[in-house]
Amino acid sequence: MDDGRAVEDPEFDVQLTSSGGRGLGLVQAVRSVTGLSAWRSRQLLDSAPTTVVERTGFAAAAYAAGLLNAAGGRAGLVCRRCDRVLSPEDVPVDPGPCSSRFLVPAGCPASRSGA
Repeated sequence: MDDGRAVEDPEFDVQLTSSGGRGLGLVQAVRSVTGLSAWRSRQLLDSAPTTVVERTGFAAAAYAAGLLNAAGGRAGLVCRRCDRVLSPEDVPVDPGPCSSRFLVPAGCPASRSGA
């Protein structure tokens, strides 16, 4: 039943699973995506695995995870609707695994070929 309301895209979290060598480049990448100070960014890296960015759009989450990965960390995206974890390199993903009750798999921005 279509009630005229558009289905919103799901939000994504950026999860840092490993901080690698924790070099200055990775601290700067965390600062860039979070806006935290260097000291707080270092604390965040020391607490890996941890969520670095919460509840953001797919494009922003993929960009943030890409920056962290390029700086030597290991970061992935977590879909807030279906809890699926994916890396930016996996996009577009197979729409089949999405188990959201609210979004058809093809509607997930991670499943779109143009994402």
